[in-house]
Amino acid sequence: MKKTAYILFLGLFILTSACEKKDPFVDRVVAPLLFLVLDENGVASSGMTTDPSVANKISKDVTFSIKLLELDKTNILDHTKGIDSIAVTSLPISLSMRNGTKISDLVTDNTGKATLKKTWAELGVANPTAATTLLLSWTGTYKGVTFTKYSRIQGAN
Repeated sequence: MKKTAYILFLGLFILTSACEKKDPFVDRVVAPLLFLVLDENGVASSGMTTDPSVANKISKDVTFSIKLLELDKTNILDHTKGIDSIAVTSLPISLSMRNGTKISDLVTDNTGKATLKKTWAELGVANPTAATTLLLSWTGTYKGVTFTKYSRIQGAN
């Protein structure tokens, strides 16, 4: 009897541990593109963060860009060629605050870049400070895959 209970317990343990669990912390669709957020000088924020951030002086208009690239992995196993980055042109992107307030619709140019220039007031910030942070949401569709990418604008002196 003990042997049967032991085998039954072991079988249940194996079955429950073998089930694939959905990750409760990542409910987003992975963007099918490389998404770079550029500051007003064209410097990309680190792509290693969930929310790429750019700093913008509070004394100036908010100016920043995104650059969208498709990664061609055809030659991934050839170390002399590697992965190629191809600019995604004429792609409509919708920019909004994370609370849903729409900011603008942008379209990427022939280099895969879309630039936004707005005053702080147009973005809903009457008196920006160095502590001002705007949480943004970029949404688009590429090759039938709808994606959303988050970024931040941080006020700077």
